[in-house]
Amino acid sequence: MIRAENGADKKIGKEDEAMTRAIAAHIRKSSEEGQLISEAEILRRVTDPSILTSSPADPAQEVGSILREVVGQSEDLHELSAGDGSRHYYSSQFMTQAYALILLQKQGDPLRLIASIVRENSALYPRPVPLEIFTQPPFSLSRQEVLNDLDRMAAGEEYRDIMPTTTSTSRVFLYSTLHLEPEHASMLAEWLDVGQFDNP
Repeated sequence: MIRAENGADKKIGKEDEAMTRAIAAHIRKSSEEGQLISEAEILRRVTDPSILTSSPADPAQEVGSILREVVGQSEDLHELSAGDGSRHYYSSQFMTQAYALILLQKQGDPLRLIASIVRENSALYPRPVPLEIFTQPPFSLSRQEVLNDLDRMAAGEEYRDIMPTTTSTSRVFLYSTLHLEPEHASMLAEWLDVGQFDNP
Protein backbone atom coordinates (compact mmCIF):
# COMPACT_ATOMS: atom_id res chain seq x y z
CA MET A 1 0.00 0.00 0.00
CA ILE A 2 1.02 3.59 -0.47
CA ARG A 3 2.26 4.73 2.91
CA ALA A 4 0.56 7.83 4.25
CA GLU A 5 2.00 10.20 6.78
CA ASN A 6 1.69 10.12 10.56
CA GLY A 7 -1.56 8.61 11.95
CA ALA A 8 -2.69 7.22 8.61
CA ASP A 9 0.56 5.23 8.42
CA LYS A 10 -0.39 3.34 11.60
CA LYS A 11 -3.83 2.54 10.22
CA ILE A 12 -2.42 1.10 7.00
CA GLY A 13 0.21 -0.87 8.90
CA LYS A 14 -2.55 -2.53 10.94
CA GLU A 15 -4.44 -3.27 7.75
CA ASP A 16 -1.36 -4.98 6.28
CA GLU A 17 -1.10 -7.11 9.41
CA ALA A 18 -4.77 -8.08 9.21
CA MET A 19 -4.40 -8.97 5.54
CA THR A 20 -1.23 -10.98 6.22
CA ARG A 21 -3.02 -12.98 8.91
CA ALA A 22 -6.08 -13.44 6.68
CA ILE A 23 -4.02 -14.69 3.72
CA ALA A 24 -2.12 -17.22 5.85
CA ALA A 25 -5.36 -18.36 7.51
CA HIS A 26 -7.11 -18.90 4.15
CA ILE A 27 -4.22 -20.98 2.79
CA ARG A 28 -4.01 -23.13 5.93
CA LYS A 29 -7.77 -23.63 6.17
CA SER A 30 -8.00 -24.71 2.52
CA SER A 31 -5.14 -27.17 3.03
CA GLU A 32 -6.77 -28.53 6.18
CA GLU A 33 -9.89 -29.16 4.08
CA GLY A 34 -7.76 -30.99 1.49
CA GLN A 35 -7.83 -28.27 -1.16
CA LEU A 36 -5.46 -25.88 -2.87
CA ILE A 37 -6.42 -22.22 -2.95
CA SER A 38 -5.77 -20.07 -6.00
CA GLU A 39 -4.33 -16.58 -5.99
CA ALA A 40 -7.59 -15.37 -7.56
CA GLU A 41 -9.60 -16.87 -4.70
CA ILE A 42 -7.30 -15.32 -2.10
CA LEU A 43 -7.70 -11.95 -3.82
CA ARG A 44 -11.49 -12.33 -3.81
CA ARG A 45 -11.58 -13.19 -0.12
CA VAL A 46 -9.17 -10.61 1.28
CA THR A 47 -10.48 -7.66 -0.71
CA ASP A 48 -13.72 -8.10 1.20
CA PRO A 49 -14.61 -4.74 2.81
CA SER A 50 -14.39 -6.32 6.28
CA ILE A 51 -10.63 -6.76 5.76
CA LEU A 52 -9.66 -4.13 3.23
CA THR A 53 -10.93 -0.85 4.62
CA SER A 54 -8.89 1.46 2.39
CA SER A 55 -8.99 1.54 -1.41
CA PRO A 56 -5.58 0.87 -2.96
CA ALA A 57 -5.17 1.88 -6.60
CA ASP A 58 -4.60 -1.74 -7.64
CA PRO A 59 -5.98 -4.25 -5.08
CA ALA A 60 -4.70 -7.25 -7.07
CA GLN A 61 -1.15 -5.91 -7.10
CA GLU A 62 -1.38 -4.97 -3.43
CA VAL A 63 -2.66 -8.39 -2.32
CA GLY A 64 -0.23 -10.16 -4.66
CA SER A 65 2.68 -8.33 -3.10
CA ILE A 66 1.58 -9.17 0.44
CA LEU A 67 0.84 -12.78 -0.60
CA ARG A 68 4.37 -13.29 -1.93
CA GLU A 69 5.76 -11.78 1.27
CA VAL A 70 3.61 -14.05 3.46
CA VAL A 71 4.64 -17.18 1.54
CA GLY A 72 8.30 -16.14 1.54
CA GLN A 73 8.33 -15.67 5.31
CA SER A 74 6.26 -18.73 6.30
CA GLU A 75 7.97 -22.11 6.35
CA ASP A 76 4.75 -24.04 5.83
CA LEU A 77 3.21 -21.99 2.99
CA HIS A 78 4.11 -22.90 -0.60
CA GLU A 79 3.25 -21.80 -4.12
CA LEU A 80 2.58 -24.05 -7.11
CA SER A 81 2.21 -22.85 -10.71
CA ALA A 82 -0.29 -24.49 -13.04
CA GLY A 83 0.21 -24.99 -16.76
CA ASP A 84 -1.98 -21.98 -17.52
CA GLY A 85 0.23 -19.73 -15.39
CA SER A 86 -2.21 -19.49 -12.46
CA ARG A 87 -0.74 -19.79 -8.97
CA HIS A 88 -2.05 -21.97 -6.17
CA TYR A 89 -1.09 -22.30 -2.53
CA TYR A 90 -0.99 -24.90 0.22
CA SER A 91 0.31 -25.41 3.75
CA SER A 92 2.67 -28.29 4.48
CA GLN A 93 1.15 -28.43 7.97
CA PHE A 94 -1.82 -30.18 6.38
CA MET A 95 -0.67 -31.75 3.10
CA THR A 96 2.49 -32.99 1.43
CA GLN A 97 3.90 -31.53 -1.75
CA ALA A 98 3.06 -34.77 -3.59
CA TYR A 99 -0.60 -34.50 -2.53
CA ALA A 100 -0.68 -30.81 -3.51
CA LEU A 101 0.78 -31.60 -6.93
CA ILE A 102 -1.91 -34.22 -7.52
CA LEU A 103 -4.58 -31.65 -6.66
CA LEU A 104 -2.96 -29.22 -9.09
CA GLN A 105 -2.86 -31.81 -11.87
CA LYS A 106 -6.47 -32.75 -11.14
CA GLN A 107 -7.52 -29.20 -12.06
CA GLY A 108 -6.08 -29.74 -15.53
CA ASP A 109 -6.49 -32.73 -17.83
CA PRO A 110 -7.57 -35.89 -15.91
CA LEU A 111 -6.07 -38.05 -18.66
CA ARG A 112 -2.62 -36.62 -18.01
CA LEU A 113 -3.09 -37.10 -14.28
CA ILE A 114 -4.08 -40.76 -14.59
CA ALA A 115 -1.29 -41.45 -17.08
CA SER A 116 1.38 -39.79 -14.94
CA ILE A 117 0.39 -41.76 -11.81
CA VAL A 118 0.25 -45.06 -13.71
CA ARG A 119 3.58 -44.43 -15.46
CA GLU A 120 5.28 -43.35 -12.24
CA ASN A 121 4.16 -46.49 -10.41
CA SER A 122 5.11 -48.75 -13.31
CA ALA A 123 8.56 -47.16 -13.59
CA LEU A 124 9.59 -46.62 -9.98
CA TYR A 125 8.20 -49.48 -7.91
CA PRO A 126 7.43 -51.28 -10.37
CA ARG A 127 3.75 -52.09 -9.90
CA PRO A 128 0.37 -51.61 -11.56
CA VAL A 129 -2.19 -49.48 -9.72
CA PRO A 130 -5.75 -50.51 -8.89
CA LEU A 131 -8.32 -48.57 -10.87
CA GLU A 132 -10.20 -47.64 -7.68
CA ILE A 133 -7.25 -45.58 -6.44
CA PHE A 134 -8.58 -42.81 -8.69
CA THR A 135 -11.96 -42.87 -6.91
CA GLN A 136 -10.31 -42.01 -3.58
CA PRO A 137 -8.86 -38.69 -2.34
CA PRO A 138 -7.05 -36.72 -3.60
CA PHE A 139 -8.32 -37.85 -7.04
CA SER A 140 -11.98 -38.30 -6.02
CA LEU A 141 -13.22 -39.27 -9.48
CA SER A 142 -16.26 -41.52 -9.83
CA ARG A 143 -15.68 -45.02 -11.19
CA GLN A 144 -17.63 -44.06 -14.31
CA GLU A 145 -15.46 -40.98 -14.81
CA VAL A 146 -12.34 -43.14 -14.62
CA LEU A 147 -13.79 -45.64 -17.11
CA ASN A 148 -14.78 -42.81 -19.46
CA ASP A 149 -11.27 -41.35 -19.18
CA LEU A 150 -9.76 -44.75 -19.98
CA ASP A 151 -11.95 -45.00 -23.09
CA ARG A 152 -10.71 -41.56 -24.19
CA MET A 153 -7.12 -42.58 -23.47
CA ALA A 154 -7.47 -45.74 -25.56
CA ALA A 155 -8.52 -43.59 -28.52
CA GLY A 156 -5.50 -41.28 -28.26
CA GLU A 157 -1.97 -42.04 -29.43
CA GLU A 158 -0.44 -40.19 -26.46
CA TYR A 159 -1.83 -42.74 -23.99
CA ARG A 160 -1.43 -45.99 -25.91
CA ASP A 161 0.95 -47.30 -23.23
CA ILE A 162 -1.71 -47.20 -20.49
CA MET A 163 -3.26 -50.65 -20.32
CA PRO A 164 -5.63 -52.52 -17.98
CA THR A 165 -5.13 -55.98 -16.55
CA THR A 166 -7.78 -57.91 -14.63
CA THR A 167 -7.06 -60.23 -11.73
CA SER A 168 -8.78 -63.53 -10.84
CA THR A 169 -11.13 -61.56 -8.55
CA SER A 170 -12.15 -59.29 -11.49
CA ARG A 171 -10.29 -56.32 -10.00
CA VAL A 172 -8.85 -53.96 -12.65
CA PHE A 173 -5.29 -52.64 -12.42
CA LEU A 174 -3.58 -50.17 -14.75
CA TYR A 175 0.03 -50.21 -15.93
CA SER A 176 2.27 -48.63 -18.55
CA THR A 177 3.78 -50.78 -21.30
CA LEU A 178 6.68 -48.32 -21.37
CA HIS A 179 7.86 -49.81 -18.08
CA LEU A 180 6.13 -53.18 -17.58
CA GLU A 181 5.59 -56.16 -19.86
CA PRO A 182 1.95 -57.32 -19.94
CA GLU A 183 2.75 -60.72 -18.36
CA HIS A 184 4.78 -59.11 -15.58
CA ALA A 185 2.06 -56.53 -14.93
CA SER A 186 -0.58 -59.27 -14.71
CA MET A 187 1.55 -61.29 -12.29
CA LEU A 188 2.18 -58.23 -10.10
CA ALA A 189 -1.52 -57.30 -10.11
CA GLU A 190 -2.48 -60.83 -9.08
CA TRP A 191 0.08 -60.73 -6.28
CA LEU A 192 -1.14 -57.35 -5.03
CA ASP A 193 -4.77 -58.40 -5.19
CA VAL A 194 -4.63 -62.01 -4.01
CA GLY A 195 -1.17 -63.54 -3.56
CA GLN A 196 0.19 -61.32 -0.80
CA PHE A 197 -2.84 -62.13 1.38
CA ASP A 198 -2.63 -65.87 0.73
CA ASN A 199 1.08 -65.84 1.60
CA PRO A 200 1.59 -63.59 4.63
